Amino acid sequence: MKTLIFSLLFIVATSLGHAQKITELEEAKVGFAPLDVEISEDGDSFTYTVNESYAGEFVKDPIAFMKSNFDIKNFIATYGDRDYNSYHLTFKSGQGFLKADFNRTGEIVRTYQKFKNVVLPLDVRRDLYLANKGWTMTENKYVASGRGDLLKKEYYKIKLENGSRSQTIKLDPRSIGHTSVASKE
Repeated sequence: MKTLIFSLLFIVATSLGHAQKITELEEAKVGFAPLDVEISEDGDSFTYTVNESYAGEFVKDPIAFMKSNFDIKNFIATYGDRDYNSYHLTFKSGQGFLKADFNRTGEIVRTYQKFKNVVLPLDVRRDLYLANKGWTMTENKYVASGRGDLLKKEYYKIKLENGSRSQTIKLDPRSIGHTSVASKE
C-alpha cells in the first residue's frame, strides 16, 4: 500500500513538473554607445553626450575614446534602413566635443574637435613657460581636425595674463622642440 501511495505521489509530482509553462524572453538588444546618456537626432546628424569613467578620459584622446566606446557597425545596422550616404556624429562632454563624419560603410571620413581648458602636454607647458616667464595662463582652447582618424591640423589658443596686460598665443604642438612659441595675436 505504501508503494502504491508513493508511486502515485511520484507520478503527480512528475506530471506537475513537466506541465509548467515555458516563458519566452524578448530579444535583447546590444547598444552601440555604452557610455552615452543622451542621444539627439537631426536628419543624418546624431549627438551623444558621453560620461567618462574618469575625468579627462575623453579629452585625452577623443578619437581613441570614440573607437573603444562606440560601435559604428552596430549603429549603421540600426539606422541603415534610412539609406543615408554619410553619418555625422558629435560626441560631447563638459569640456568640448568631437565631430566625426562616417561614410555609409562606417569608415571615418573626417574629424573635428574642440576643447577648452585642457591640461597641456608637458612639452607644450615647458615651451610656453620658457617663452613667457612671469605670465599666467588663464584659459586655453584645443582645436584639431583631420582626414580619417589622423590629425592633419592642431593648435592651442592660450590666453596669458601678467597683471593688467593680457595676450593670446596660438601654438602648434607639432612645432614644439623645433621652434619656440611663434605668434601672438
